[in-house]
Amino acid sequence: MNRWLFYWRKLTRQLWVRATAYAGFGVGAALIAAWGSPFVPSEMAERLGNESVEEILTILASSLLAVATFSVGAMVTAYTSVSSSATPRVAALVTADDRTQKALSTFVGAFLYAIVAVTAINAQYYGAGGRAILFLTSLAVVGLVAFRLLAWINTLAQLARVGHMIERVEAEARQALCRRAARPFLGGVEGRIESGATIAASRTGYVQNVDPERLQALAADADCRVEILAMPGTLVRRGEPLARVGVKALTDEALEDWQGAFAVGHSRSFDQDPRYGLIVLGEIAARALSPGINDPGTAIQVVAAGLRLLDEWEQARTDPDPVSCDRILAPALDPADLLEDVLATTARYGAGDVGASVRLRKVLASLAANPGPFREPARRMARDQLERVRSGPSTRADRSQIEAVKV
Repeated sequence: MNRWLFYWRKLTRQLWVRATAYAGFGVGAALIAAWGSPFVPSEMAERLGNESVEEILTILASSLLAVATFSVGAMVTAYTSVSSSATPRVAALVTADDRTQKALSTFVGAFLYAIVAVTAINAQYYGAGGRAILFLTSLAVVGLVAFRLLAWINTLAQLARVGHMIERVEAEARQALCRRAARPFLGGVEGRIESGATIAASRTGYVQNVDPERLQALAADADCRVEILAMPGTLVRRGEPLARVGVKALTDEALEDWQGAFAVGHSRSFDQDPRYGLIVLGEIAARALSPGINDPGTAIQVVAAGLRLLDEWEQARTDPDPVSCDRILAPALDPADLLEDVLATTARYGAGDVGASVRLRKVLASLAANPGPFREPARRMARDQLERVRSGPSTRADRSQIEAVKV
């Protein structure tokens, strides 16, 4: 992904960015009404430019403060709930939810609009024409607030549900998997460079994004090839290699240019890291199978989601996009890693539950029955799962039921 697009998407997912934009629009809408006053017909100004607009704005200002406060409290409650019932890694999707951000930003923007407009009216900032425009604008704001409020109520009904969070994580993982299936080597090809200059990480953290187009351009300028050693999701320490360039040495300035193609941060990102979404799904299953929660149904739901994702990735990888960055060398995803990321926790922690174990074995049997990249990894996982079941506290009847599903 282009590094500027990655940083822009990362910025726009912050709640304060959209709230600030809406607040700016609200203040601008309240002040710009006076500029259109000369264009308002006199009959409209006389009919609409009376004291009723101030009453509407006063009602908006007094009610929206409570609505905004309640909405923030509801979001924090949902954030805390999904952190404890699912996994803290999925909680970031609550604040990044598009409907949540639109609702909260609309309430904040409308509140500031009303406050600024009432203040301007009391300061005699508007004439009759300006108040008429303000009246029409206020009606539009009321309609927008009503629409956002109804949508927000519908969002609250599902925001903190674990099932909804599984769907959100599955959607994020699907996007990342489909993008990687279309560009299995980030637009490049598979291969290695035996020797060359190393691009070292300038900080410690996770590789969140790699900009293949920038790497391609730099490699073309240097007339060389570049091998990506740290794919998105890799934890690197400062000084560890990110890539290897097929040149003998690099200047400090050139090294900074190469490092700029890699975004390193404190946590993993869903965007270019398909394994992260699968890992988060596995964490949800592990939490559900813990003795304190004891919710095998959620683990079964995660297993089904994992099967859908693995199947879609297997189908999508058969039709990749044409190579666009022929100077880039990168490793492909390992099917065994994908299977381990999403299903291993259910095999590990669900050995004592018949329902979760039987469902997992049926999924593994389905993957092992068809020739493909998951056949051998599924068989290995099935053997490991069976060993855990036999050495666990399950009764003979439970073990017989689990062993009846042949993989």
